[in-house]
Amino acid sequence: MQPIPVDAEVVDFSVGEFGANIIETIEGDVATVNPLVNESVGGSLVIGRILDSLVTMDPKTGEVIPNLAKSWEISEDNLQYTFHLRKGVHWSDGEPFTAEDVVFTWQTFFAKQSDPETGEVMTGEDGRPLYRYNSRSTFGQQINGQEPQVEMLDDFTVRFTTPEVYAPFLLFGGGVDILPKHILYDAYEDGTLMDQWSLQTAIDEPWKIVGLNMFVLETYRPGERMVFARNPNYWKVNTQGERLPYVDRVISKIVPDGNSSNVAFAQGQTDFESIGPDNVAWVRRGEERFDYTVLDMGPSSSTNFIWFNLNPGKNAEGEPFVAPYKFDWFSDKRFRQAISYGINREGIIRGVFFNRADILNGYVSPKRKFWYNDEVRKYPYQVERSRALFQEMGFEYRGQELFDAEGRRVEFTLITNSNNGLRVEMATVFKENMAAIGVDVELQFLDFNTIVTKISDAFDYEACMLGLGGGAPDPYAGKDILMSGGRMHFWYPQQQSPATEWEARIDELMREVGRHTEVEVRKEYFNEVQAILAEQQPFIFLVSAKEYAGYRNRWRNVEPTPLGGVTWNLESLWSEVSE
Repeated sequence: MQPIPVDAEVVDFSVGEFGANIIETIEGDVATVNPLVNESVGGSLVIGRILDSLVTMDPKTGEVIPNLAKSWEISEDNLQYTFHLRKGVHWSDGEPFTAEDVVFTWQTFFAKQSDPETGEVMTGEDGRPLYRYNSRSTFGQQINGQEPQVEMLDDFTVRFTTPEVYAPFLLFGGGVDILPKHILYDAYEDGTLMDQWSLQTAIDEPWKIVGLNMFVLETYRPGERMVFARNPNYWKVNTQGERLPYVDRVISKIVPDGNSSNVAFAQGQTDFESIGPDNVAWVRRGEERFDYTVLDMGPSSSTNFIWFNLNPGKNAEGEPFVAPYKFDWFSDKRFRQAISYGINREGIIRGVFFNRADILNGYVSPKRKFWYNDEVRKYPYQVERSRALFQEMGFEYRGQELFDAEGRRVEFTLITNSNNGLRVEMATVFKENMAAIGVDVELQFLDFNTIVTKISDAFDYEACMLGLGGGAPDPYAGKDILMSGGRMHFWYPQQQSPATEWEARIDELMREVGRHTEVEVRKEYFNEVQAILAEQQPFIFLVSAKEYAGYRNRWRNVEPTPLGGVTWNLESLWSEVSE
């Protein structure tokens, strides 16, 4: 164990007892512990326990606050950000944390492929450089196609220079998880970086997954559990100067779905829980018997939506990802609008969510009041309007069944993740709604990792239903989703150039959202983004569920906030060990 850092952060909560364990659940197994590869919520939860960032967000105000960086300066022209790192911080394996780790982390995002003979940077068909480790950050941290520059001024000072004014850099650039250079540099050099910190590493050599956050991975048994032990070198202390966290271990049991997780909590088997709106009523009945509390956290920032595969590419066998005639259907906005008018969202709220959800008309949930644009086009449940749009496209009804102008039955397959009970039920209602407008939908319920492969790599699907957390306070967090070059531009990701005029317009607007510091100007541009999405319906939004959370009453220092949830101050939570 290393000495407590000279710049340790003192956390102002009541002093507690050390030694308790937290028992919780994870819905579905994780696919990786490598942040450069991860694209799942479960993976982010695990990685977030281990890695840490220069800045973080105040869970009460939403402001950017110090973390591994104790302070920073922003130049008058808003182009340079100079971060001063805490001194004396060590990685979980005892090696010192320095500015070299920050520079190395950003090098992994923008490392270029080079010609082995000439040494020159290789470029793609669009003339852009080819990257060695093309992760979400490679695109997400570029600023209008240009890379911010990072330099080490000394062991504890790092300066970033952005190519132009970029309003959200402090939050998004400073919020990057820092990687340990002393562990991953060799893999960076030999080209195996993306293969590091795999599930096999987690099983056989968890000590290789080194971090700066409050826990390290101790053991992993696939499909059964992950156990996190407290990081002996964590850099936060309590008001008595004792190193946090109070918790010895977090034991994360892997369960198949949210219902199983809620049952485990309701039976007193776990300590903290996110409770589904369809389970709140019966979970509350156990509050006294099992000594826990259920909290109504209000509207959530989560979204649920459907989209069609608009990727015009072909697979390795030369077959189009989507049958050409269906691609023509899906590409016509009238088709997507007709589908949207055919969805009974109020029925979903009543039948699936027991009135614990809100209708979602656009990209932003009503919880994000400042960025929410209520003026966008809406799609109330109007079967006749839906039918009229199909007929405008030349489709015709034969009895109750819909056929296109070439006489082909209108049908498609919708995939969604099997471990989300609410989503499975929504998909079932959607199928019934579509039948009412003559469309036949085949449902396929798959595990989440299979879906990620289909929508991100194989593209062998027709339509998909998923959701997003939407927890970031700045709209630029959605850059990877909204801009045509993003890896999470679900309907057609990583486009070399915008496939449509409206996607090109969204790209332009998002660049303006990033370019301006005046918040009202940014809001105006983002309102137009939302209006275009509502008109074009690449995402057909459904509902936004309300949030509920529970915790066992034995835990102390629990201070829930709408932004941070129940466990945002995990390092300060404690419980008497004797219980």
